[in-house]
Amino acid sequence: MLKRRTVLQGALASALLAGCSDDEKPAGPARTKDNPFGVVADRPLEVVVSEEFGGFGAPQYRAKHAQAAVTVTPTKQLRDLLQSRFAAGSPPDVVLNTGAKALTVSRLVADGHLTDLGPLLNAPSWENKDAPVKDVVLPGLLDSGRYDGTLRSLNYLVDVYGLWYSARLFQQRDWDVPRTWPELLALGAEMKAAGLGPFTYAGVHPYYVFEAVMTLAVKTGGHDVAKRIDNLEDGAWKDPSVTRAITAFGELARRGLIATGSAELDHTGSQTRLIQSKAGLLPCGNWLENEMKPVIPDGFGLTMFGLPPLDGSPALPRGVHVTPTAPLLVPAKGPNEPGGVEYLRAMLSKEVAGQVTRQTNRLTVVRGAADGQELGTALRSARDLLTAAGDQAIGWYFADWYPELGKAAGQLTGQFLAGAFRADEWTARIQAAADRVKQDEKVTKYHRD
Repeated sequence: MLKRRTVLQGALASALLAGCSDDEKPAGPARTKDNPFGVVADRPLEVVVSEEFGGFGAPQYRAKHAQAAVTVTPTKQLRDLLQSRFAAGSPPDVVLNTGAKALTVSRLVADGHLTDLGPLLNAPSWENKDAPVKDVVLPGLLDSGRYDGTLRSLNYLVDVYGLWYSARLFQQRDWDVPRTWPELLALGAEMKAAGLGPFTYAGVHPYYVFEAVMTLAVKTGGHDVAKRIDNLEDGAWKDPSVTRAITAFGELARRGLIATGSAELDHTGSQTRLIQSKAGLLPCGNWLENEMKPVIPDGFGLTMFGLPPLDGSPALPRGVHVTPTAPLLVPAKGPNEPGGVEYLRAMLSKEVAGQVTRQTNRLTVVRGAADGQELGTALRSARDLLTAAGDQAIGWYFADWYPELGKAAGQLTGQFLAGAFRADEWTARIQAAADRVKQDEKVTKYHRD
């Protein structure tokens, strides 16, 4: 599941409409439940999205604001197209910031380019004027767009992480999904005896397996484990829950339960091993199905389960790692800032979110938007884990706030699983990397409440 973090009253709502001078942004019509941001009926709206996503939300916006011309521009070169426009003070009204050429949101925040989206949360939701927007969103998932307590981006899609397996293989072998870490170790031994590499991962991209370690640590010790790490607190990486988690993954290696050659595999290679039933378990997010769809055998039953807890008393027994992604941005200097926030309100409707799930096979932050839809085993299992998690959804933000620290965490985890050093050395090295970030005055620091 983090880059991450208020009432619609007179001053804040006015600020939404008057970021610059009155000449640049003339006052709009009165704000009502039907038009909470004072959108000018015939003011054009420009939306720029990554090419793979499309123009979701535009028909709904046009239906409510029929006189407005809505232009949706899809591109594979988001950064190249928009960096100069932000610098020149002439950005579009909405940006869906995804893809390989995405903009760096933390930089846009630091440079003051993004609108405070706080007023959106207390505005009436698109489909129910009596329910605020904040009530139609899954709990905690908008925190990923808060910076120093202010909501600057609305992360719209949701990646759910867990361990993937073949339901058909489990049925054929009469294997049960493990409910505890000891059961996971026992299952791994059975898989190894059956000639499978029990556990594989993308060693070339070791952040994937670090993700599982971090999830297990937070599941064991609670949300404060991640908060202390995000806030660069002294000694945060030496928390006993973190030590227990990395030690548990070391036990997988010590028992020979990691598939031979995993350290040399990229993400496609590790995923192929799972799909070919040459490995039994793979840590990954729920984009796996979309990436591998052409080669998943019929009846494979691609399914995810959450990491089992180390013992019978985890702080977050339903906890799974959830990462909201695909940030929707409203530039502060866009010509139609009220329209931009209104467009985000439309995106948070069940109608639009349901369309997104049907057409992209992705989950959104909108509560219940995927309910009642025909979903395959993969997305259904991810949705069920997300729904069950509730306020136990696990998230952290340090890897987005401080990319070099995230990179170091992945690399050190890969080296540890390859036998380069002991668990206590892993914690010492990663703590040292975090300390360097904390002490670097050139690095902008963020805080998580």
